[in-house]
Amino acid sequence: MNEFSVMVMAVVFVGTLLFTSRPCYRLILRSIAKREAARLNVSLQDVSFSFDQMVYFIALPTTIPTARDASIDELVIEPYYESYFFPEVNGVQVSIQTGHETIPVAYLPLHDFSLPLLDRYLETRIIDERTNRIIRAHMILHERTAQAIREEVYQQLHEDRAAQ
Repeated sequence: MNEFSVMVMAVVFVGTLLFTSRPCYRLILRSIAKREAARLNVSLQDVSFSFDQMVYFIALPTTIPTARDASIDELVIEPYYESYFFPEVNGVQVSIQTGHETIPVAYLPLHDFSLPLLDRYLETRIIDERTNRIIRAHMILHERTAQAIREEVYQQLHEDRAAQ
């Protein structure tokens, strides 16, 4: 093997690791969360959640025309990961994405994402902190949660106009 082939193999390895780490992380989260939910006799589809502790980057009601006039389809929910190689979700960010600009609107940290059932189980020591974090991470990345967050942020952006 010459140096060039070793270099190509290293680049391919790192590239593969970068492109597959997040999908694999989500797959593992889903698998473990479903297994733990089955052990607890809980349906993850029926677990209620709350995101009252969401941090907004803009003042509400807003006077920024792009934010004020944004449609619900322009709100993008993106997970915020700790690392590229060994990702760990820390929260989700909500942005308004128009054709040429992206405006960060809100951020929901994972530790502020409230799942009352999990909080109760954690308090009574039915689950440990690791299981709590895994299920929370799975739930915050779930499409149902993303849609609920999108609707909440949209409502917050347009609340002042709806009251008039």
